[in-house]
Amino acid sequence: MSRSIATLFCKTAECPTSQALLAYRRSLMTSTNMARIETHLACCDFCSAELQLLTCYRSETERYSFAEMPTQLRRLAEDLLKRSSAPFRGLVEFAEHHRVSH
Repeated sequence: MSRSIATLFCKTAECPTSQALLAYRRSLMTSTNMARIETHLACCDFCSAELQLLTCYRSETERYSFAEMPTQLRRLAEDLLKRSSAPFRGLVEFAEHHRVSH
């Protein structure tokens, strides 16, 4: 029974994970593991194609730096947050003097 090309082009249990291929791409593994993946890539079209696909996308995490909030803006934000945590006074007075129906 012959196998079709579609069934041959798939990931198998012997294939390295996508994370392992990314680590290989970034050289973040031991030389033994690098050699094992190189050997596998030489005979596995699927993993070779996956590695090519993975190199098209930025895999490194972006680094962000946070600016310190200006003091006046921080005080304003804190004051607004303190006020918003207390119930709205007008609504409390309205509820006390009027029957509210839904």
